Amino acid sequence: MNLQYHPLTVSDLNRAASYYNRQRRGLGDEFRSEAHAAIARILSNPLQFAIVERDIRRAFTHRFPYSILFRVVNGDTVRVLVIRHHRRHPSFGLQRR
Repeated sequence: MNLQYHPLTVSDLNRAASYYNRQRRGLGDEFRSEAHAAIARILSNPLQFAIVERDIRRAFTHRFPYSILFRVVNGDTVRVLVIRHHRRHPSFGLQRR
């Protein structure tokens, strides 16, 4: 599987990591590791995750209250659209392609 990121996904990840680093030194790095672990799970079997709207699927991080929304493109590419906190509006990031 190939991996692509929507350009705003980097901002999502950096903003969340910065927040967690302000809470406790190193916690932002732990968040990044957890997000990358979730993306690795997605890449290993993307079709196991539930569809939330049209062709957009959702994976949860284990330790932090975040979801990773993604699409499978052309059967061989996973495109990560958004890394979203669970308290964000459910439609946040769904317009990204």
